[in-house]
Amino acid sequence: MTRLGPLVAEMRAAAPRAFACAAILAALVPLAGMALLGLSGWFIAASAVAGLAGLGLTFDFLRPSGFIRLLTMGRSGARYGERLVGHDATLRALEKLRLRLFGDLAAAPLRRLARLHSAEALNRLTADVEAVEGLLIRLVFPIIATAAALLAGGLALWLLAGWPAAAIAVSCHALALTLLIALAVRRTRTAACRHEAALQAMRARGIETLTLRAELLMQGALPRRIAGVSAAIGRADAARADQDQAERIATMILSLAPAFAVTGLLLAGRGLGPPVLLMAVLLTLAMAEAPRLLWRGLAELGRIELAARRLARIAPPAAMPQARAEDPAARGPALRLQQVTVARPGGTHALFAPVDLVLERGETLAVSAPSGFGKTSLLNVLAGLEAPLAGRILLLGRPLADWPEAALRRHVTLASQRPALIGGSIADNLRLAAPEASAEDMRAALAHAGLRDTLAARGGLEMMLGERGRGLSGGEARRLSLARAILRRPAVLLADEPTEGLDAAMAARVLAGLRAALPDAAIVIVSHRPADLHGSGRILRLHPHER
Repeated sequence: MTRLGPLVAEMRAAAPRAFACAAILAALVPLAGMALLGLSGWFIAASAVAGLAGLGLTFDFLRPSGFIRLLTMGRSGARYGERLVGHDATLRALEKLRLRLFGDLAAAPLRRLARLHSAEALNRLTADVEAVEGLLIRLVFPIIATAAALLAGGLALWLLAGWPAAAIAVSCHALALTLLIALAVRRTRTAACRHEAALQAMRARGIETLTLRAELLMQGALPRRIAGVSAAIGRADAARADQDQAERIATMILSLAPAFAVTGLLLAGRGLGPPVLLMAVLLTLAMAEAPRLLWRGLAELGRIELAARRLARIAPPAAMPQARAEDPAARGPALRLQQVTVARPGGTHALFAPVDLVLERGETLAVSAPSGFGKTSLLNVLAGLEAPLAGRILLLGRPLADWPEAALRRHVTLASQRPALIGGSIADNLRLAAPEASAEDMRAALAHAGLRDTLAARGGLEMMLGERGRGLSGGEARRLSLARAILRRPAVLLADEPTEGLDAAMAARVLAGLRAALPDAAIVIVSHRPADLHGSGRILRLHPHER
C-alpha cells in the first residue's frame, strides 16, 4: 500500500480541512458505537441487578438513559457527517486530480497522446479515475477508524477488566486485521487486477465489435470477435469467483475474531461483576465494526493500486507544479526555419532535405510534396507538438522551445485534417477556441470559412451535432475547424488539407476568407490541389533527403 502514499498526499492536499474533518468524524463513529454498546450493556445488567436486590426505586435510570440517547444521536451525526464531509473531500480531490491529469495530457507530446487515443486506453483512463474514488472513503478513513477503535477499546478494557483482558481482545482483533491484510495482498489484489483487466478487454472488444459489426460480418470475422468478447467475460467471471471465495474467507475471519476475543475476556475477567463484565463483552464486540468496514476497501486494494500506478505513469504528481515562464516578446518574422528536417514518430531518418525558410506576417505558404514525405509531420513540428529531427525553428524571433505552452497556443493554431469536434451545438464547438466570443464573432468566422450559409438553414449556431461532430460532412467539419481557428486570431495558422472534399469555387472562397479574416497572420497550408498551391504567395516543395 506504500505505492498509494503519494496519491493519498495529493488528495489530502486538495482539501486539507475537509480531509481532517472527515478523519476525525471517521474515528468518532466507532468510538461512539463502542461507548453506546458498552454503556447499554452496563445499564441493562445494572438495572437487572438493582431490581433483584430491591433497589429499583433508588437506582438512577435517568442519567444513563440520557447518555445512551446522546451517544445514539452522536453516533448517527458522526456517521452522517463523515459520509458528507468524506465525500466532499473525495470529490474535491478528484476534481484537482482530473484537472492535473488532463492538464498534463494537454501538454504531452503528440506521440504520447497518440498512444492514448484508442478506445481501450480511453476506457482504462476513465475506469482508473473512478477506481481512485474509493481510496479515501474505503481505505484511508476506515484505517483511521480501525486504529482509533483498537486503541480506545484496548484502553477502556484495560481500565475495566485489567491488562490481560485488554491484551487478549486487542490481540484477537489485531490478528484478524493482519490476516485480512495478508488475504487482500496475496489473493484479493491479484484477483482484482485480473478482474479489472478482463473488464477492460470486454469493454474495448465489445465496443469495437458493435462499431464494426457490419464490416466484420462482411469479412466473416464476426463470430471470432464475439468469441473474443465471450472469452473476456469468462475471465472476468473466473476472477470474480476468486474474489467471492476471498470474501467468504474474510467473513469467517471477521466472525471468529470477536468470538475468540469474548472467550478470552470471559476467562480473564471471571472476578468482574455482571454489569462491568457485560459492558466489557459488548465493548469487545463493538471493536469488530471498524475492521468490517476496512475489509471493503482491502477487497478493492488491487484495483485501486493498479489504477494509481497507471495514472502515475500518465501524469506523475511531482511533474505538475511548474513555474510558468513569462510570455517572450513577439519580435522578428513569424517563422524562421534553419536547416529543419523531421522524422516519423519514433524514427531516426529524415523524411525530406533540410529546409531553410523565412515567413513574414501576412504571407501565405503552401507546402507541396508527394504523400508520405512528412508534410503533416512538418506542421506538427511547427505547432510545437513534436521536436524536429534536426535544425532550429524561431517563432516571432524566439526559439520555439522557449515559448511557454499557454503563450505558444495563443500565437500558433493548427487546423488538422481530422478536426476534434464534440457533441453539442455549433456554438459550443466554436467556444472551445474563444469562450468569450459573441454570436456576431462566431457568425463572422463561419462566413469567412464558407460555412454560415450552409448552416443557416439547419439551425445556425444552435445546430446540434452528435458525438465527435456527427451530422457534418468531412468538408464541413474541416471548415468548422477553420472557423474555430479564425476565432483564435493567431499569429501563425497551420492548416492541413483545409480544402479537401470541396469544389474549386468553394476551395478558393475558403482560402480567400482565411486571408481576409487574418490579414496579419502567417498562414501555412498543406494541399495536393494545384489551384491551392498557385493561389498562395509562396510554395515550399519538399525534396527527398539524400542519405
